[in-house]
Amino acid sequence: MDCETSSPVPVHGAQVSSTMQSALIKAIRAERARMGLTQVELAERLGWSRQTVNKIEAGERAVLAHELVDICAALDVTFAELMVKADQRDRQILGL
Repeated sequence: MDCETSSPVPVHGAQVSSTMQSALIKAIRAERARMGLTQVELAERLGWSRQTVNKIEAGERAVLAHELVDICAALDVTFAELMVKADQRDRQILGL
């Protein structure tokens, strides 16, 4: 399923705002980079193509709830940990 970056993302029947989508994308990308994984390596862990990971990180493809669970497992973090790390990173950038 393709979506535009500004469109809400369907997550298991619910709509996620573009702000939340952006936070998810940043968190996934940052955690992948923190672990020293390339998109290819993350894709291999997930059994997906690199193009799928690339489209998710570019905001061109929606992330379904079950896929988010798989991504968190591949990155060895819980969803809560992923979002806390994203929040901490944003606060550092903003100087809060």
